[in-house]
Amino acid sequence: MKEVIAESKRLNAEIKATVEYKRYIDTKKALYDNMDLCNRLREFRNRNYELQNRQGVNPYDEVCNLVRDYDELLHNSLVHEFLKAEQRICKMMQEVYCSIAEGLEFDYLDE
Repeated sequence: MKEVIAESKRLNAEIKATVEYKRYIDTKKALYDNMDLCNRLREFRNRNYELQNRQGVNPYDEVCNLVRDYDELLHNSLVHEFLKAEQRICKMMQEVYCSIAEGLEFDYLDE
């Protein structure tokens, strides 16, 4: 178990050294320097989350309206760069998780 933890710490350091992670951190800091922009993005994400998880509603029209309402925010260069950087780091992490889990057998209980 100790070896697995040690390897995970090395992997953590490797991830932190990637261009993707550094870009994410830089754009996140820049976004947080503008709290109004940051709060508007949080508001957009919260509304989007609520729409995506609402039962019995066709979210397509609602999401279109949401995107229209936040069009200016989503076209802001800082927000756009942050979202691109976030998407890239999430994709990288997904690939890392899949690589780690490859060949491992787990039983998942479906509800």
